Amino acid sequence: MADAAIHGHDHHDDRGFFTRWFMSTNHKDIGILYLIVSAFVGLISVMFTVYMRLELMEPGVQYMCLEGARFIADAAADCTPNGHLWNVMITYHGVLMMFFVVIPALFGGFGNYFMPLQIGAPDMAFPRMNNLSFWLYVTGTSLGVASLLAPGGNGQLGSGVGWVLYAPLSTSEAGMSMDLAIFAVHVSGASSILGR
Repeated sequence: MADAAIHGHDHHDDRGFFTRWFMSTNHKDIGILYLIVSAFVGLISVMFTVYMRLELMEPGVQYMCLEGARFIADAAADCTPNGHLWNVMITYHGVLMMFFVVIPALFGGFGNYFMPLQIGAPDMAFPRMNNLSFWLYVTGTSLGVASLLAPGGNGQLGSGVGWVLYAPLSTSEAGMSMDLAIFAVHVSGASSILGR
């Protein structure tokens, strides 16, 4: 930190790609990384919303079937409604959007990028801990997406317990998916604590 203040914290182009983006202590680079990852996770979450709205577009069940999730409505094929898949879409849209898009983008992305500039500081107070915070965020995000693909309740993939993961549903949900989702939210919380 003191060295950064003396030298103006200039980052020259002699740093390699890996060193600049994966081991960065520059608040602007870390802010940009937060925004890129949260935009990617936001795209995944928006795809869940589009799929839910596609299902709600017509009466009856066309896409979320027990026989398998569909992307093209087929009136001739049998479709038994799959309530678990609907609950999984609701859960992961909410969990990903709140814990892995909105909060990290606002505080991690914009906070890292703009706050040191606004207060006239050369960098964040603990730049390496700030970098660790970003990588914990990536780890939590990976665990959250992995929990979507892990065995969950009703012998299907994912956890359909609502986006707040409250106790009656989250304690009765079978499978490893719920454990991964709760652990992902905890890792995201640790990331937020280290990043502020």
